[in-house]
Amino acid sequence: MSMSARQMAMLAPRLTSSDMDRAANKEGQRRTIYFTKKLPGDGGYRRTGQYLGEWQKNKWSGKGTHEMANGNRYVGAWAEGKRHGMGTLWVKREGKLRKQYAGQWQNDLQHGRGVFNYKNGDNYNGEWKGGVRHGVGIMTYATGDVYEGEWFNDQRHGFGVMDYVKGDHFEGMWVEDKKEGEGVHFYFNQAKATHTRRYDGEWVDNVPKCGFYSEMPPDPMVPASEVPDSLPAGKLRDSHGVIAARLAEIREERKHHRATRVPLDEHFTAEELEALQVAFNRVDIDGKGTISFAQLPAAFSQVGMETTEEEMDEVLAYLNKTGSPDEPFSFAEFSQAADFLSPVPEEGGQM
Repeated sequence: MSMSARQMAMLAPRLTSSDMDRAANKEGQRRTIYFTKKLPGDGGYRRTGQYLGEWQKNKWSGKGTHEMANGNRYVGAWAEGKRHGMGTLWVKREGKLRKQYAGQWQNDLQHGRGVFNYKNGDNYNGEWKGGVRHGVGIMTYATGDVYEGEWFNDQRHGFGVMDYVKGDHFEGMWVEDKKEGEGVHFYFNQAKATHTRRYDGEWVDNVPKCGFYSEMPPDPMVPASEVPDSLPAGKLRDSHGVIAARLAEIREERKHHRATRVPLDEHFTAEELEALQVAFNRVDIDGKGTISFAQLPAAFSQVGMETTEEEMDEVLAYLNKTGSPDEPFSFAEFSQAADFLSPVPEEGGQM
């Protein structure tokens, strides 16, 4: 006597929850996996994305392509379900896929070297950290201007060179996306098709504050430059002495602004920053992200630094603080104070 299909199903071994988990677990190369979302009411389901590629322990890992609900597409390397390694992100604009970023990724963010094409036509080719421009890179603006130099936390910061579309050229220091410190600006004469003047001096908040204007020497390749672009004669007595004194004043006035904005990773190694963070956290037991002025000596002692009252007064002046016992200090300010108090070895000497 033959059994019915129902009887055979009843006799078949049932899958346990562990069996089902193993069956659903994705490992290695898989066909396209579609992701859907149930619509309200009886609207059915809508596709929210799809993935084709390699898996490891049920997560995207290896090479794969992810198409998102908004039409964007990522093609490249994955690790633990996140973009990690070399990859390219395409975004949908005006009905077409356009390449936005091609380069290195880490934990789903741009990290390493890569090229980013902005919607407004700007283009950046350089180093990234945690999803922002950081390191050395070239920014080509839609206007035609080009900046090549250092970046910090998505801003021009450090030494950089700017070539303007109209021919001017700047070489100098930048702080938080603005010219700040020593810099040289070369002025381009459209009629003579060459640089005919230059300014050497101090810049403050993107503005030239004090310096020297001078004529550029003739360019043998540009005959028109043989005719000088004359500047009016200076009539100030001891002009060099006056300007030197004013330059010293500006540098003293801007010393705090410039010093406190130097990136911490230029002052310390990764290991030193980690040690400072541990010391800070041991004092910041409530996890507020700040410690008081009264707690500073305890934080310094965690890294083997003993401070005197005179040194603490110098720290207050350096950071423009009042000295109130409850005045808060951030980790960045604590690190800047530690750097200020650290002895600087003389050339050829030892710590």
